[in-house]
Amino acid sequence: MRWNAGVLAGLLIGLVWLVTGIALVLIGRRRAHRVTADGAGGVGAVGIIGVFLTVVGALTWFATLLLAVVPDAP
Repeated sequence: MRWNAGVLAGLLIGLVWLVTGIALVLIGRRRAHRVTADGAGGVGAVGIIGVFLTVVGALTWFATLLLAVVPDAP
């Protein structure tokens, strides 16, 4: 397993995507709950974007960890 600057940068970028996505999902759920309480319905766009960013972050971590376990060239 190799841990170079590229792998660490990929993990950091993936972490940023995950934190941002989860924060947007939570904000979107809070807004959707508030809107539903007022009589309207529907899913907020902020929550959908948050789910997308969370998936992107998870895929970034997955790909980065795959790069970390690839054996070095001889």
